[in-house]
Amino acid sequence: MWLGRLWPFRKRQGPSISREESFASLPVRNEALPTRRTDAGEIEITIPRREALWVGLLARVFYVPKSRKIVLDELGTFVWERCDGQTTVRDLIGIFAERYKLGRREAEVSLTEYLRTLAKRGLIGIAVPRDLGKRRRRRC
Repeated sequence: MWLGRLWPFRKRQGPSISREESFASLPVRNEALPTRRTDAGEIEITIPRREALWVGLLARVFYVPKSRKIVLDELGTFVWERCDGQTTVRDLIGIFAERYKLGRREAEVSLTEYLRTLAKRGLIGIAVPRDLGKRRRRRC
């Protein structure tokens, strides 16, 4: 009975898509985030601090930096450069497997998890082509 009270606090999930739709989707970099290439050839992404009330209050008491930096390693840089809105996840898996001499399944699992992590952090967006969404709605 008390579980019913917690219902509004459940984390909402976005619309689920099929495996076919996820492989046909296009990862797109968040262009609002400043990036630069380091001397080592890696990508450095600067993420600005959120401008929430509680962060501002916390920043008055403790040191809270205005931004933080994430440096992607060689594999992360390789994937980041191909998140251009033109390359599908399926193509990216093939390129990744070929370049790093991985099995198709191994590349698929590693890459999809990495893309999911980037998307959760707001570094990339995932665009699902409209024609796939229309086909899916007709089936339902």
